[in-house]
Amino acid sequence: MSHIARLTVRAAAVTGMTALCRSYGVDAGRVLRAAGLPADIEAQPDRRVPVTAVNEALERAAVACGRDDFGLRLSELRGFSNLGPIGLIARDEPSVGSALAAIEAYLPLHNDALAVTRELFGDVVVLRSAILVPGPKVQARDIAVAMQHRILKQLAGPAWEAEEVCLTRSPPADISRFRRVLGPHVRFNAEFDSIVVRSDLLERPNPMAEEGLRSYASRLLRIGDPGQPEAMADRVRRVLSLLLSSGRCTAEHVAAQLGVSRRTLTRALEMEGTRFLALLDEARIDVARRQLEAKARSLAEIADLLGFSSASAFSTWFRHHHGITPRDWRNRA
Repeated sequence: MSHIARLTVRAAAVTGMTALCRSYGVDAGRVLRAAGLPADIEAQPDRRVPVTAVNEALERAAVACGRDDFGLRLSELRGFSNLGPIGLIARDEPSVGSALAAIEAYLPLHNDALAVTRELFGDVVVLRSAILVPGPKVQARDIAVAMQHRILKQLAGPAWEAEEVCLTRSPPADISRFRRVLGPHVRFNAEFDSIVVRSDLLERPNPMAEEGLRSYASRLLRIGDPGQPEAMADRVRRVLSLLLSSGRCTAEHVAAQLGVSRRTLTRALEMEGTRFLALLDEARIDVARRQLEAKARSLAEIADLLGFSSASAFSTWFRHHHGITPRDWRNRA
């Protein structure tokens, strides 16, 4: 079984789909079955289902309803409760930053394939997210960003606005809803999905916190301790998906991010039957295809985004993996 087949998400990921589809005259049960999911899956929010199947269901629903902002609309129906047990501890953390840290730490309990991290640049913090499976996932990406934005707004107050919300997707037919939900500073065709916030936001007190409930929630959540062993390859994939565009995707840097030596990283991957460069190629292929299909960047810009020294080096690498040049791939797309 491939690592992709093992990545699962709580069925709560499709919460609200039946009602939203019905509002457009679409049978959600048929959409779910076509994606390989039970028609009544919403009634079992804690059941683990394949991430790829959920992503497919969301894409099918968007087409069936004629709404390329289907994921965004679905996210408006959700909040902390959609995270299940994770929401218990995050809600009662003392600050906005610690609430986000709790969500990041326990995220695999909700979604194995969703990676979230933060990077500090001066007085702003970039909160990045990535979904670590191939295939169409525009709606799933929109939901991931919109959910994070919604949670931030619940923590920071209704008057709060992000400095910028970056989406890798191309602009929808109507961007007004994106601006209404995510604020006025939305950028499409971005290098990665992220929300940019002022760093002092993370220090703000969490207005939802109740100190008396915090320790109780923590004890409950230890039932599903996220510290359980995880394959090194999956840990590397999480880091690569978030660092690829930074140009810092060397084995040494990734090992440092994981808190191990390069030798330990190499040995662990060898025991799992893979290599660092194979995982790096896997991550690059996903981003390269998406960028070429979007047609928003030149080959030189994509080469730089993927960490290649030149457009020709990128073309040579791409042709080795696909049998055609990136220009030909783009023309076909």
